[in-house]
Amino acid sequence: MGPASRSGIAARAGGAVGVNRRVSVRAVLALGLALTAGGCSSSSATGEGAGGSSGTGGSGEAAGSDGAGGAKSSAGTDGGAGAGLPTGGTAGEAATGGRSGAGGTSGGEAGAAAGGSGGGGTTGGHGGAAAGGVSGGHGGNAGSGAAGKAGTGTGGTAGSSGGTGGEALAPPKSDPTSTLAISAPGSGYHVEGNIPYGPFTMQRLDVIYPNGAGPTGNVTLPGVIMFHGGGWTDNKPAALKASMSSFFSRFLKHGFLVCNVEYRLADGTANGATAPAADEDALAAAKWFWTYMDYYHVDRSKFVVTGASAGGQLALMVGMATNVPDLGPTNPGDFSIAAIVNGYGPSNVTDLLARKVSWAEQWLPASTPNRAALAIEVSPITYVRKNVPPLITVQGLDDTTVPTAESQALYDALVAAGADTALHFVAGAGHGFSTPASAWPDAESAMFTFLVQHGIGK
Repeated sequence: MGPASRSGIAARAGGAVGVNRRVSVRAVLALGLALTAGGCSSSSATGEGAGGSSGTGGSGEAAGSDGAGGAKSSAGTDGGAGAGLPTGGTAGEAATGGRSGAGGTSGGEAGAAAGGSGGGGTTGGHGGAAAGGVSGGHGGNAGSGAAGKAGTGTGGTAGSSGGTGGEALAPPKSDPTSTLAISAPGSGYHVEGNIPYGPFTMQRLDVIYPNGAGPTGNVTLPGVIMFHGGGWTDNKPAALKASMSSFFSRFLKHGFLVCNVEYRLADGTANGATAPAADEDALAAAKWFWTYMDYYHVDRSKFVVTGASAGGQLALMVGMATNVPDLGPTNPGDFSIAAIVNGYGPSNVTDLLARKVSWAEQWLPASTPNRAALAIEVSPITYVRKNVPPLITVQGLDDTTVPTAESQALYDALVAAGADTALHFVAGAGHGFSTPASAWPDAESAMFTFLVQHGIGK
């Protein structure tokens, strides 16, 4: 079954707590980049640790499981004129958040709260400013430009001539007002916590890397972006991004720089939002990470996405979704995913609703306009095709929270399409890999053997 039409999306008017109206994702990205130099605030959900399945409609695990989340943006429209021109072009502008084309061999982007200025580089540049200020470039030679227009060189600062190398992105800044718990990887690692990637309270992420790596380091690492679980609804503090330690600790051990993402949840709070907010946030966060990969010294050819439980669905959407439903930036146009590691995430939301799974019904309520069409849009199985990134699903064989039949159906469909895929069921494990003692070693081996076979990690 193919993705639903865009008309179904246009008719959908936010089904959550006042902030779920569909607005321009480009505007969210623009505001998110601007916010990296400022700040917002925060809130709460459930995840993957030591314990069995949750008993109240959450799909995370009892003690420190892989939490829950949500997604979307602000207001604005794309003004893509001049994007990607070999010698620059006029930047598009928007009322709130714009997209500008900016010189460079393959163009560049600059988001701004009120008309950005284009920056560029040999392979494009990215930047953001509150009101048509300085735009960024990843490198290249001198160039010039003005606020609201793309420079004709390759790099440079808005309104002035550039030197050599181009204007760098403004370093991300943590939000000091956020109350979200920050990832705690232990000694030997550095964490930049609660960095805004969008304007909403829950749109915060942590960047984790070994000492000696990251912005001031001298090593380039593969990167992974990850999403906690919790049925897209659970806002308990133990369920949010900080609960993903069982995942991020393993990726760190295998040589990755980690981007651990919080997102909006259908939790009934003022900061929450129903579907498709979580997916929109996940896509926006992936674009944010892609934009900052050069800054963090991440190998763009080794960009992995993973998630646990409901976060597995978000990971699948980041790697598989096309631009047809207009949920946000997509692979490979806005970023390029090298591999997907789905940790026991659902792939068919229509199936969950048919089974009357409580947390799925809370995320996608019966009152949602065009509910059936939206369920198709947020179901990763909708986007099965041959050229999806290499994809492995790892799930407990005895999982009764997310149906193992969904993982099997996704695998079978991918195989039929000729995609590069694998499915590994962990014997004796339920929802997550906390028990038995052999579960996590088995799951870890399957995940990283698959990645190493594809030239990623160690």
